[in-house]
Amino acid sequence: MKPLLHTSGQGFAAGAACLGLGLVLCLAAPLPAEARTTLQLETGDTLSFEDGSIDMRTGSGELYDVMLLEGDEPVLQADYLFIDASGEIGSPDWFIHELVAKNAEVPEESVFIGRLELRDTAVGQLADDEAMASYEQYITDDTSILLENVGMVAEDALFSIDRIASLPFSFAELNSGLQIVTSAGFEVDGMTVMPLEESVPGENPVLDKLAKRGISDIGMDLRIATGASLDGDEMQLFYGIEGSMRELAGIGFGIALSMTQDAYSQLVPMLMEPEENGTALIGLSGAVALDGAELVIDDSGLMDILFEIAAEEEGVSEGDVRTMARISVAAVVQETFPQNLSRILPPIEAMISQGGRLEIAAMPQMPVPISSSLGFAVLPDLAIDQLGITVTHTP
Repeated sequence: MKPLLHTSGQGFAAGAACLGLGLVLCLAAPLPAEARTTLQLETGDTLSFEDGSIDMRTGSGELYDVMLLEGDEPVLQADYLFIDASGEIGSPDWFIHELVAKNAEVPEESVFIGRLELRDTAVGQLADDEAMASYEQYITDDTSILLENVGMVAEDALFSIDRIASLPFSFAELNSGLQIVTSAGFEVDGMTVMPLEESVPGENPVLDKLAKRGISDIGMDLRIATGASLDGDEMQLFYGIEGSMRELAGIGFGIALSMTQDAYSQLVPMLMEPEENGTALIGLSGAVALDGAELVIDDSGLMDILFEIAAEEEGVSEGDVRTMARISVAAVVQETFPQNLSRILPPIEAMISQGGRLEIAAMPQMPVPISSSLGFAVLPDLAIDQLGITVTHTP
């Protein structure tokens, strides 16, 4: 089975393009200087800039110290803005070949972006609600989105992100003529959450425990990737997600599914309106098979914190809380998988006792139809054997 967590898919394509469009419309910068160029837009807003030029039809241009105002209020600002576009702003044919913004700010939303890059995106099509389902109309193999040094304030906390970037896009055409994304995704590096106000001891148990460990903020990384591969009339789909809370925990999930190209071509339009195609979707479930899946949980301190908090709330020792957790889990596993208790329970108990790394993998000897899940719900032990499920723990 191919690695599940390092492949790239289709669900992200629209989301990534939407993110790019939202940021195109949310550019911003410092207070105006004297001798500025001011343009009145058809919307009634005012665009002003210190230096540069812009084509008002295509939006192409290079501007310095840019500001968009609604009335007298600056709503979008940027130190520098470069746009290379074709078509006409607001029309379906508006296409951004390259956009670069530096030190962009949305004052009202308390959002700052040190650098934004958007390449090869049909923004005019993206703005059309009817085109949202047809991603091939607004992204290409060269489409990319990059944000660096992002900061925002929300819910009494400061969020900062070192980098948000789309993964490379690629496409293929099925026998039916339907175009699919064979590689896509995005990654978030260095996201940090920091409370704006100093926590009062005892007010937030989690923050108290983090402070004792010398952790003043919560750092996170995320990667989501999807994709597909074709082999004759057959195709395989991959979905994967990896996330981590630095110094505390990590999680990864991946799954690989296979089906015929014909089944996929029928499935996609049905998924657009699932409420009207429920019966047909159930019928098609037999044409979709599970090739493999894995779930990986890494604990490097988060469970200790949670057990400590639970122990203090219950007025017992941390060891007692872990023991109660093991007893509860053992009861559930014994009831659900009585024939495989000795294979499944020990690594789970070890994870509860020691932390470390827990891996749950499904590696069937041959693809298993999704429709079989109904039988697995009645006989869970059957799933262990037919799906080739293994559970392992590493300290």
